[in-house]
Amino acid sequence: MAVEKLIMMNVIGKKDYVDEVIKDILLFENVQIVDAYNEIENFRFSIDVTEHNMVELLGFSEAESGLKIARRERFEAKIKLLNEVFGDEHEVDPDIIKNDIDLPNVIKSVNDIYNQVHEKYAILKILQNDIDEIDKSIKAYEFLSSANIEMEKLNNLKNFNYIVGTLTKENVQRLKNNYGNITAIVVHVGSMEDNEVYLVTFPWDLERETTRILKSLNFNKLEGFKDVYKDTPLNIVKWLKSKKEKFVAKVDALESEVNTLKTKYKDQSNYAYNVLHLYDTINTVKNNMAFSTEHFFFSGWISKRLKKQITEALSQYQGIVIMFNDDHKDPSIKPPTKLRNNWLFKPFESLIKMYGIPNYNEVDPTPFFSITYLFLYGFMFGDLGQGFVFFLAGFLLKWKGVGLGSILSRLGISSMFFGLMYGSVFGFETIIPALWLKPFENINTLLLIAIGIGVVTIAVAYIYGIINQYKAKDYYNSLLSKNGLTGFVLYFCLILVALALFTGNRMISIGVLAGIIVIAIAILFMKEPIVDKLSHKRKDQSHKLDSNFFVESFFDVFEILLSILSNTLSFIRVGAFALNHVGLFLAFESLAHMVNSGVGSTLIYILGNIFIIILEGVIVAIQVLRLEYYELFSKYFIGGGEEFKATKL
Repeated sequence: MAVEKLIMMNVIGKKDYVDEVIKDILLFENVQIVDAYNEIENFRFSIDVTEHNMVELLGFSEAESGLKIARRERFEAKIKLLNEVFGDEHEVDPDIIKNDIDLPNVIKSVNDIYNQVHEKYAILKILQNDIDEIDKSIKAYEFLSSANIEMEKLNNLKNFNYIVGTLTKENVQRLKNNYGNITAIVVHVGSMEDNEVYLVTFPWDLERETTRILKSLNFNKLEGFKDVYKDTPLNIVKWLKSKKEKFVAKVDALESEVNTLKTKYKDQSNYAYNVLHLYDTINTVKNNMAFSTEHFFFSGWISKRLKKQITEALSQYQGIVIMFNDDHKDPSIKPPTKLRNNWLFKPFESLIKMYGIPNYNEVDPTPFFSITYLFLYGFMFGDLGQGFVFFLAGFLLKWKGVGLGSILSRLGISSMFFGLMYGSVFGFETIIPALWLKPFENINTLLLIAIGIGVVTIAVAYIYGIINQYKAKDYYNSLLSKNGLTGFVLYFCLILVALALFTGNRMISIGVLAGIIVIAIAILFMKEPIVDKLSHKRKDQSHKLDSNFFVESFFDVFEILLSILSNTLSFIRVGAFALNHVGLFLAFESLAHMVNSGVGSTLIYILGNIFIIILEGVIVAIQVLRLEYYELFSKYFIGGGEEFKATKL
């Protein structure tokens, strides 16, 4: 449950086995590749100098980027051939390519498969395109089927031309309004979908003007008319339908042959696809490597805990040199962030990433986020029956591969737990006894508890913030900022004062607390000058103690005090939604009593529960997320990290 410790892995080996090394790294599925040539150019490709690796080290001086060496076209072309015949039927399966591969034989098999299938497949595509064109022509000539005139005569008119096209129903009225401006015969010949079809006949001399007017009406010429068809429209349609029947019969026969060949070569094709995909990916990886005459240079991030496993996987290659560097003091080196959490917290990583990727050096927020999210959701939406619906829905969604399902099932368990605490089952509070309290009978208590929950969670958020700033070596802010130790002390003392005033319980003298509060406010007010003094900044770099400074500091402190109050009181919504959950069901219960019918009342109860589960369930989820993002993350979340992305097949 932490941001995983990453180390830079640098590898030098002979070019003879570079493909096999990359293959093993890809199958390892836990290495994020880094541009090795860039690492060499910036003197970050570190490796120990020994008498055994002098030859490898000499290759640094002649190393060049893999972009100049790697070529993907060969494999891309072969993959395209397979996809052309088999479509998207192939699946990447790492198990297929774990053993030794005879690449030349695979290339040959791809060509053989292609030659066997492609000829029939190409004819099939031509026939299918021909059928599409025939369908267009049939559709077009059917609009003129009532005209007893040969198309050859119509196409060869000396003084007139014609066009058949469509207008939207909105533009039909515009056409009618322009009848007086069009020197043409306009005939409505049919309808299609949302458009009307018109035959427009006009003199050749007025073709330009007529075309302009029709274009302004978004008149679209109907496709399918061809000069080769010379008979009457009715006879053309009959002839085309007969031709189509013959083509369809040929297509059916060819499809049967092609499908037979596809079935025959399915396994062989899938194997070839995986091999080609592997080598295509290998060449992509090579783009991020460096090469000398005899050696390759590889760099990548890997989890420190996997150091032994990757070393064992690559040590089989003779003369390979593997080095690891976990010194990240160089500010130009920014390791990616890899979160590692157990099965309970893992699903909530997606909600964290919605806000941003945690910085590599900060504490993983997932455990705290997960616990508080589950607790707050259950507190606000506590019901044994409705929670079970959430759990069941989440389980089914997870089973279908939907990531949200894992979160939903956990929220359901939390809701069920608080349902037991509240004694609520599908809104009814008389079925089981409450193990803790009933919200509507303890309104004030519930709201005070909600504020108490807010105080505790905000306090923990402050502690997280102090730790994160310390880990980032931002020592001054960890001590003196509003989210640092000073801000935490101010918040803690203000809470103690509030408790003393409202309860009379004075654990610490109010005078002492007031003194600490004044000191904390003074530190926050004068934070910048204090930091300037402690960091020994020159006078020309330090903040000037003028009127602008005092005004800005005043408003900064005022904002801090206001945010403390608003952040804490914001948690009242936790109790308010718990009450709202009960109140909403009571409204449906009142409706059910008013109906005074067994079937009608039952229906209202069912619809009411559906409404509460869907609408309120979503609203509560959003409200909790808001509390996490605004009230808590603002205290400790740094972000700005880059997510770790392992290179895989």
